[in-house]
Amino acid sequence: MNEKVYEYLGYYGVNRSRETDGLIASCMEELERIAQFRFYYRAYETPPEFLLKEPYLEFLRGSRGVVLAVTTLGAETDRKIRYYARTDAARSVVLDAVASAYLEQRADEYERTLGDLSYRFCPGYGGSSVADVREIFALLSPEKIGVTLTETNYMLPSKSMAGVYGVGTEREKSCGKCVLLPHCKLRGEGKRCYGSEKKY
Repeated sequence: MNEKVYEYLGYYGVNRSRETDGLIASCMEELERIAQFRFYYRAYETPPEFLLKEPYLEFLRGSRGVVLAVTTLGAETDRKIRYYARTDAARSVVLDAVASAYLEQRADEYERTLGDLSYRFCPGYGGSSVADVREIFALLSPEKIGVTLTETNYMLPSKSMAGVYGVGTEREKSCGKCVLLPHCKLRGEGKRCYGSEKKY
C-alpha cells in the first residue's frame, strides 16, 4: 500500500526514503488502532432516478442492478489528523495520506464480499456532479454510521466515500473520461491511479 500512500503525498517520480517509509509504517500502526471502518449499502433492482443520466447510464450499461454505498473510517481518524496538524505537521500529512489509502483498501476488500460488482464510481468521476452525493445520502441516510454532509457536499468525517456500483458487470477502469487527464502526473510516468485495467 506504500506506493498508493506516496501518490497521495504527491511524490511522483522520486525515490522512496527510509525515513518516510518508517513514518508511513508508524502511521499505519496507529491508524489500525483508531480507525472505525464502516460500510453501509443498499441494493436496487432498477437504478434510482438520479442515475438516469450520463455518465451513470454508460457506467451501468448491462448491469442487472445497482448498489449505493457510503463508507468511512470514523471521526477519531479525523481528530488525530487535526491533532497532529497542531503538534507534528509531518505526521499529520502522512497520516492523512495513509488514511486515504487505507480507506480505499478496506472498501475494496469489503466490496469483494458483496458479489459481482463493478468498481466504485463516486460522484465527481467522469464528469458527473459531486452534488449527486446528496442523492445517495437521501436514499441511504448514512448518518446512522456517523457520516454527515455539509452544505458544500463535503462528507464528515473527511475519510469517507460515497459510491455507485453496477451489479453483474465487468467494468474496466480507464483514463479516457477522467476530468483530471490533462493534468495527470501519473500518466506522464506511464502509470495509472488504479492497479489494473480490470476490476481488481
